[in-house]
Amino acid sequence: MKKLYIVRHAKSSWDYPELSDEERPLNKRGKRDAPLMAAFIADKIECPDVFVCSHAKRAIKTAEAFSRAFDLSTIDIWQNSELYHASSSVWKKVVLHLNNKYNSAMLFGHNPGLTNFVNQLTGSNIFNIPTCGVAAIELDVSSWEEITNIHGVLDFYHYPKGI
Repeated sequence: MKKLYIVRHAKSSWDYPELSDEERPLNKRGKRDAPLMAAFIADKIECPDVFVCSHAKRAIKTAEAFSRAFDLSTIDIWQNSELYHASSSVWKKVVLHLNNKYNSAMLFGHNPGLTNFVNQLTGSNIFNIPTCGVAAIELDVSSWEEITNIHGVLDFYHYPKGI
Protein backbone atom coordinates (compact mmCIF):
# COMPACT_ATOMS: atom_id res chain seq x y z
CA MET A 1 0.00 0.00 0.00
CA LYS A 2 1.30 3.47 -0.94
CA LYS A 3 -0.05 6.84 0.24
CA LEU A 4 0.14 10.01 -1.78
CA TYR A 5 -0.60 13.48 -0.42
CA ILE A 6 -1.08 16.19 -3.04
CA VAL A 7 -0.88 19.77 -1.72
CA ARG A 8 -1.58 22.96 -3.63
CA HIS A 9 0.65 25.83 -2.55
CA ALA A 10 -0.83 28.39 -0.15
CA LYS A 11 -2.21 31.70 -1.43
CA SER A 12 0.46 33.82 -3.10
CA SER A 13 0.92 37.53 -3.48
CA TRP A 14 0.55 39.55 -6.66
CA ASP A 15 1.86 42.72 -4.95
CA TYR A 16 5.29 42.63 -6.60
CA PRO A 17 4.91 42.85 -10.39
CA GLU A 18 8.70 43.04 -10.79
CA LEU A 19 9.05 39.46 -9.53
CA SER A 20 8.91 36.49 -11.85
CA ASP A 21 6.04 34.06 -11.30
CA GLU A 22 8.42 31.57 -9.69
CA GLU A 23 9.50 34.17 -7.13
CA ARG A 24 6.06 35.28 -5.94
CA PRO A 25 5.86 34.97 -2.13
CA LEU A 26 2.95 33.90 0.01
CA ASN A 27 0.51 36.66 0.87
CA LYS A 28 -0.93 37.31 4.34
CA ARG A 29 -3.61 34.63 3.95
CA GLY A 30 -1.07 32.12 2.63
CA LYS A 31 1.26 32.77 5.56
CA ARG A 32 -1.67 32.14 7.90
CA ASP A 33 -3.16 29.12 6.09
CA ALA A 34 0.01 27.13 5.43
CA PRO A 35 0.94 26.49 9.08
CA LEU A 36 -2.71 26.03 10.11
CA MET A 37 -3.37 23.49 7.39
CA ALA A 38 -0.03 21.79 8.01
CA ALA A 39 -0.81 21.37 11.73
CA PHE A 40 -4.29 20.06 10.90
CA ILE A 41 -2.88 17.44 8.50
CA ALA A 42 0.08 16.54 10.75
CA ASP A 43 -2.43 15.74 13.49
CA LYS A 44 -4.25 13.29 11.16
CA ILE A 45 -1.46 11.36 9.43
CA GLU A 46 1.98 9.91 10.00
CA CYS A 47 4.84 11.90 8.59
CA PRO A 48 5.26 11.17 4.86
CA ASP A 49 8.51 9.48 3.87
CA VAL A 50 9.43 12.15 1.34
CA PHE A 51 8.42 15.73 0.49
CA VAL A 52 8.73 16.88 -3.14
CA CYS A 53 7.82 20.36 -4.33
CA SER A 54 7.92 22.70 -7.28
CA HIS A 55 10.83 25.12 -7.29
CA ALA A 56 8.45 28.11 -7.07
CA LYS A 57 8.90 30.13 -3.87
CA ARG A 58 5.21 29.80 -2.89
CA ALA A 59 5.39 26.00 -3.14
CA ILE A 60 8.65 25.85 -1.18
CA LYS A 61 7.26 28.05 1.60
CA THR A 62 4.16 25.86 1.79
CA ALA A 63 6.30 22.71 1.93
CA GLU A 64 8.44 24.28 4.66
CA ALA A 65 5.32 24.93 6.76
CA PHE A 66 4.33 21.27 6.43
CA SER A 67 7.89 20.17 7.14
CA ARG A 68 7.89 22.17 10.39
CA ALA A 69 4.51 20.70 11.39
CA PHE A 70 6.10 17.24 11.09
CA ASP A 71 9.25 18.42 12.94
CA LEU A 72 11.46 18.02 9.88
CA SER A 73 14.15 20.35 8.60
CA THR A 74 13.79 22.06 5.23
CA ILE A 75 16.66 19.95 3.87
CA ASP A 76 14.19 17.06 3.78
CA ILE A 77 12.28 18.77 0.93
CA TRP A 78 13.26 17.79 -2.59
CA GLN A 79 12.67 20.44 -5.22
CA ASN A 80 11.56 19.24 -8.64
CA SER A 81 11.18 21.94 -11.27
CA GLU A 82 9.00 19.60 -13.35
CA LEU A 83 6.16 20.22 -10.87
CA TYR A 84 6.06 23.93 -11.73
CA HIS A 85 2.72 24.37 -13.52
CA ALA A 86 2.88 20.70 -14.47
CA SER A 87 0.18 18.92 -16.42
CA SER A 88 -1.44 15.84 -14.90
CA SER A 89 0.80 13.65 -17.08
CA VAL A 90 3.91 15.27 -15.59
CA TRP A 91 2.54 14.80 -12.06
CA LYS A 92 2.10 11.13 -12.91
CA LYS A 93 5.64 10.93 -14.28
CA VAL A 94 7.07 12.42 -11.08
CA VAL A 95 5.16 9.89 -8.96
CA LEU A 96 6.21 7.02 -11.23
CA HIS A 97 9.84 7.92 -10.56
CA LEU A 98 9.58 8.00 -6.77
CA ASN A 99 11.89 5.56 -5.05
CA ASN A 100 9.97 2.47 -3.93
CA LYS A 101 11.63 2.60 -0.52
CA TYR A 102 9.09 5.39 0.19
CA ASN A 103 5.62 4.19 1.12
CA SER A 104 4.22 7.70 1.37
CA ALA A 105 4.98 10.95 -0.40
CA MET A 106 3.74 14.52 -0.10
CA LEU A 107 3.95 16.58 -3.29
CA PHE A 108 3.45 20.35 -3.53
CA GLY A 109 2.56 22.21 -6.70
CA HIS A 110 0.13 24.16 -8.80
CA ASN A 111 -3.22 24.03 -10.54
CA PRO A 112 -4.76 23.08 -12.89
CA GLY A 113 -2.54 20.01 -13.34
CA LEU A 114 -2.65 19.15 -9.64
CA THR A 115 -6.46 18.93 -9.53
CA ASN A 116 -6.57 17.09 -12.85
CA PHE A 117 -4.03 14.55 -11.59
CA VAL A 118 -6.02 13.86 -8.39
CA ASN A 119 -9.22 13.43 -10.43
CA GLN A 120 -7.59 11.11 -12.96
CA LEU A 121 -5.85 9.01 -10.32
CA THR A 122 -8.94 8.61 -8.13
CA GLY A 123 -11.87 8.95 -10.51
CA SER A 124 -13.03 11.90 -8.40
CA ASN A 125 -14.71 15.00 -9.72
CA ILE A 126 -13.12 17.78 -7.68
CA PHE A 127 -13.73 21.03 -9.53
CA ASN A 128 -10.73 22.89 -8.13
CA ILE A 129 -8.39 22.14 -5.25
CA PRO A 130 -8.08 25.56 -3.60
CA THR A 131 -4.85 27.06 -2.32
CA CYS A 132 -3.37 25.00 0.51
CA GLY A 133 -5.84 22.19 -0.22
CA VAL A 134 -4.66 18.65 0.47
CA ALA A 135 -5.86 15.44 -1.19
CA ALA A 136 -4.83 12.10 0.33
CA ILE A 137 -4.83 9.10 -1.98
CA GLU A 138 -4.50 5.44 -1.01
CA LEU A 139 -2.94 3.24 -3.67
CA ASP A 140 -3.23 -0.53 -3.47
CA VAL A 141 0.22 -1.08 -5.01
CA SER A 142 3.62 -2.22 -3.87
CA SER A 143 5.55 0.05 -6.26
CA TRP A 144 4.91 3.54 -7.58
CA GLU A 145 5.21 2.27 -11.17
CA GLU A 146 1.93 0.38 -10.73
CA ILE A 147 -0.17 3.55 -10.61
CA THR A 148 -0.56 3.43 -14.38
CA ASN A 149 -2.88 0.43 -14.05
CA ILE A 150 -5.06 1.30 -11.05
CA HIS A 151 -7.33 3.91 -9.59
CA GLY A 152 -6.45 5.18 -6.16
CA VAL A 153 -8.97 5.86 -3.43
CA LEU A 154 -9.45 9.44 -2.28
CA ASP A 155 -8.97 9.01 1.47
CA PHE A 156 -9.62 12.66 2.32
CA TYR A 157 -9.67 16.11 0.81
CA HIS A 158 -9.28 19.15 3.07
CA TYR A 159 -8.75 22.86 2.48
CA PRO A 160 -8.36 25.84 4.82
CA LYS A 161 -11.94 27.17 4.66
CA GLY A 162 -13.26 23.67 5.39
CA ILE A 163 -11.37 23.03 8.63
